[in-house]
Amino acid sequence: MTQRRRLFALLAVLFLVTTACSGGGDDGTAQPDTSMDRRLEELASAGVYIGGVAYTNTLVAIHYEGHGQPSPGMRMYVVDGTPGGTAEWFEGKADGSAFKFTSASGTATIEGTIMRTETDGTVTFADGTKRVFFTRPAGHGAGIFDITVDGRGMWTGRSLDGSTLEADQSGPTVEGFVRSSTGELYRFKHNDITRRLNYSRQGGQADRYTAIITRQSTEVVGRGGDVRQGRPSDNIIALDLAASPVPTPGVYYGRVAMTTDKLAFDINMVDGRRTLRAYVSDAEPEPEGDIEWFSSPITGNTFSLASASGNARIEGTVAEDGVSGMLTLPNQPARRYYAGPAGEGAGIYDVTVNQDRSHIGTSFEGAKLELSYKDGMVMGKVTDPTGASVDLLGADLTHAYKLGVEGSLPGTYVAFAAPRGRFLIGRNGNVRGGSAGLNIIGLDKKC
Repeated sequence: MTQRRRLFALLAVLFLVTTACSGGGDDGTAQPDTSMDRRLEELASAGVYIGGVAYTNTLVAIHYEGHGQPSPGMRMYVVDGTPGGTAEWFEGKADGSAFKFTSASGTATIEGTIMRTETDGTVTFADGTKRVFFTRPAGHGAGIFDITVDGRGMWTGRSLDGSTLEADQSGPTVEGFVRSSTGELYRFKHNDITRRLNYSRQGGQADRYTAIITRQSTEVVGRGGDVRQGRPSDNIIALDLAASPVPTPGVYYGRVAMTTDKLAFDINMVDGRRTLRAYVSDAEPEPEGDIEWFSSPITGNTFSLASASGNARIEGTVAEDGVSGMLTLPNQPARRYYAGPAGEGAGIYDVTVNQDRSHIGTSFEGAKLELSYKDGMVMGKVTDPTGASVDLLGADLTHAYKLGVEGSLPGTYVAFAAPRGRFLIGRNGNVRGGSAGLNIIGLDKKC
């Protein structure tokens, strides 16, 4: 990064808005429902909505023209950031509160209903697969960006609403910032998933990309070429697993290649022995949902373990920049995973969901989680072991994706959290013994 850009990035840190999803107070209690409603309304005013597609890692972004007015104009982008994967552009005018568009490529369709604080429906892909999608208000600084990557690894971009991006790529990491059109600054240092997970095509090649950047720059996904005319190139962007400024010692959070599975590690001393505990899940219901627990004392920095159920195996290496290796789940091929050092409340938690659906949890390392629940949304905070807290607003994926089961039912769960509470994934039952129950926690922070 040039000296000028390094200085600008440092200034960005000083002004970074880390509580943009906050609904109020610092008294350690989950926020009331009125704060949740108010925050969703505030975010909706930007006319930018972001979400995902059920049973996939595909993102959906919407920019409205005339949001809140009858029959607004809509620009929509659906992309997954995998080699040869989905990259579909939709554009048109809604018919009242309903819409149905064919993609620019002519091979996909999307339809749904517009509401003030959500836009949901179904998308039908080129192969005929039809899936539910959901989006929620994302506020300024998120949305659809045009990004140019040059041959030196310099990234520059601008969103449809005037937000800007600057970043540099160095090997498997991309570091930079997004400045929203309203002046908010979000600095990030992301892992390039294409390189960490050894995709068949490395991301960030020189090209012009159309990309989705999620709220607070927690994920960047896109395709090169002329996406708006239905002619994407083979080049991809897939940035995720942002580096935590202060990782919690021994805690790692990551993803499994080409699946919706995520995983967390806790590698610390237990009863005087260095012990690895790993938790893998996709927050999806049975019979297809994945759920595996691994635990064993380890010596050195390599390991090969069977899961508590006996149905899965994980092997890997612990290094300064993370834990990586291969994971084999039941009836699936071995797949690569990567988990980076994680803080900001990341870890493996024991969680109680109360009768009012509020969530209270404590991690192995002493992080705290406190959330209120209303109509498929959660609001509250996650506090790391040092006492630093982050406010969050998120969606219950079982509700948003209409998975056919109800999530976050009252009970006790073992769950793992991504940094800043971006995801919270877990199951009830005897997870550590390899006999997880059927009740799911599957929360996704949408802002």
